[in-house]
Amino acid sequence: MNNYKSILFMLSVCTIIFISCAKDEYYIFNDEARIQFGPPIVPRGTTVSEYQDTLKGATFYYDAEKITRDTIYFDIYTIGKLSKTNRSYKIEQINLPNVDNAIPGKHYVAFDDPSLTNAYSINADSVHAKVPIVILRDPELKAKTINLGFQLVENNNFKLGENSKLWRKLQITDRLNKPNNWTTTVSQYYFGAYSVRKHQFMIETTQERWDDNFFSEVYSAIDLINYYKSFLGTALIDYNNAHPGNPLKDENGELITFPN
Repeated sequence: MNNYKSILFMLSVCTIIFISCAKDEYYIFNDEARIQFGPPIVPRGTTVSEYQDTLKGATFYYDAEKITRDTIYFDIYTIGKLSKTNRSYKIEQINLPNVDNAIPGKHYVAFDDPSLTNAYSINADSVHAKVPIVILRDPELKAKTINLGFQLVENNNFKLGENSKLWRKLQITDRLNKPNNWTTTVSQYYFGAYSVRKHQFMIETTQERWDDNFFSEVYSAIDLINYYKSFLGTALIDYNNAHPGNPLKDENGELITFPN
């Protein structure tokens, strides 16, 4: 009897799972057109988290003083059938708690600015687009980091997708900041914990930018990343030998090291 009840229970669970999966599949492929953020498109065979790029950092640190604006891109995807016409979507700012929030017109170009009228749109016969966030070089960015949170808003063209994929956050500064690529396990293994002073040392020693683009270039070849790991480790030893009793320390007074 107990075995009979167990079998009935398992059949019930399987039925629930099947119905749930069927509903999910119906939602994804047959529901109204929906929209949500997602990871960047990468080469086939490359694995990325579906929540990659939830947070990005942007800095004017490397740019000449005459550069007063930049554009940072996030990836967005549609769910449902394709359309034969372009479809606009809508985003709005979120005020984040306990941080300095971006001010439209001061730190970024407002999402409803006339200059961006055609910027927030999915092209015909497409399920993917790049979301442009135009940031502005305000003088206070040399002293602080400003946070811009934003989310998708339902409009006539799109309902909303998964709740966890409806928002993004961008941190803007004019100081040296942690590259997005330094959050990866690879960066931790080859370069260790991040600090601004270590980052400066890497730039000074190699005369390279060490921004996201350069990290991607270094990561593209194992010989290159091993070269820089060895080069930086040796450069740090040379620096400390040249400054006896005063080894290189970070902005918190901690000794700077690179993994062996």
